[in-house]
Amino acid sequence: MDASKDGDGCCPGNGATDGGCEGGARKRDRAATEGALLDAAKVVFAERGFDAATTREIAGRAGVNEQLIQRYFSGKSGLLVAVVERYWREESGGCHLPPPDEDLETDLARFLHAQLRHSWACRDFTRVVLARALVDQAVADEMARTLSQSRIPCLLKRLEGFRDRGAIAADADLANVAAGIATLSFGLGFLDQVVFGRDEAGICAMVGTLAHTIAYGLTPR
Repeated sequence: MDASKDGDGCCPGNGATDGGCEGGARKRDRAATEGALLDAAKVVFAERGFDAATTREIAGRAGVNEQLIQRYFSGKSGLLVAVVERYWREESGGCHLPPPDEDLETDLARFLHAQLRHSWACRDFTRVVLARALVDQAVADEMARTLSQSRIPCLLKRLEGFRDRGAIAADADLANVAAGIATLSFGLGFLDQVVFGRDEAGICAMVGTLAHTIAYGLTPR
């Protein structure tokens, strides 16, 4: 089989064959191959940036045929969109937040501090995604979609729990509050911390002030 034409079988001369081959008849496990490419792409994009990253290096790190990037993702741009979808859903958009606190102000501060830590850990890849989102609407759309469908709902559910206990006013517009806090967390975590290099003490002071102000505004009168 000519792997350069089919892209879904064994690749002669390529040591990794995504599960091995038996006489060229065994096909790749597509899900595993896509996962390997997404993992490799995330690392290469973070290290090189989008423009300098090559599909050859990504495929090499994944141990698969370079042709599969075009076959599965329609090229490098499509691969980045797929990485963004999985990355923000699994690493940034999930509900892996600190356990809820009984006090609303403390809970908000914990949420914001958790986002600070995550933004710092993911800073290199976030730089790449943001730069690409300015020129690639598909990347921007994927960022917006995953944010609106993951992180914001998680925060909204957390706030609704406080409202159910009477700690938040019944008429509070929690959907917009959650969206606003998510936006603030990104600004603090990436812009202030990574881009502007604001000192830790200054950011912590802002977190405390924001948590206090938001909690006060939500408290029933």
